[in-house]
Amino acid sequence: MEPFDARAGRWEPITGDELDALVAAQLACCTPDQQAAFAALRVPFHTVPLHRLGAVEPVWVVAHLADGWLYYEDVEEGFEMGVPGEDGALPARGCDQLELTHILHRAGCVG
Repeated sequence: MEPFDARAGRWEPITGDELDALVAAQLACCTPDQQAAFAALRVPFHTVPLHRLGAVEPVWVVAHLADGWLYYEDVEEGFEMGVPGEDGALPARGCDQLELTHILHRAGCVG
């Protein structure tokens, strides 16, 4: 199921199984070096809070990088990096809709 169900007219959060399939599909488009880097940094997918527009909403962490956490933001339908604050929540970010290969490149996994 897509995060936004046009037939029903409502948004649905991505499930763990859907995220697993999305990551697998996007990893197939990554370079071998990016695939190896992700495999080394990957963590069991889990949700953490993210500050957004005065509210706190969950996002999915998929890897721990040297500079923070790599997470999937299903409202924006893209990957982003962030460092959790003292409250354990990720700070509000821009509205990037990066694919896995692009965020890994940004993180220095270019190969």
